[in-house]
Amino acid sequence: MAEHLSFAHLALVVHLSLLFTILLKHSVVPDAFGRSVIIPLLKNADGNHFTSDNYRAITLSPVINKLLEMVILALVDAHLQSDSLQYGFKPKSSCSHALLTLKTAINHYVKGN
Repeated sequence: MAEHLSFAHLALVVHLSLLFTILLKHSVVPDAFGRSVIIPLLKNADGNHFTSDNYRAITLSPVINKLLEMVILALVDAHLQSDSLQYGFKPKSSCSHALLTLKTAINHYVKGN
């Protein structure tokens, strides 16, 4: 659990730092870091409990895996860029911005025949 890391002895921080440094230096991640537990969650309690359409899956990953992902993201975040035409999953941008752009383009070309 995240609390285990938050309240752990400083020695754990040192060991995790050494582990992550070695993993990054050798460009390898143990297979166990890719293992997770998938839990089916019921979408609608009043719906049919016997159809797969009424369920969604969530993946529970170990906290150490998430911590490694956060370290890697912090290292490469400055180098990651998205296309200027991407609207989703970006700060201060959404699907409504994409729809406004589409509507504006359609109106421009309709007016110009």
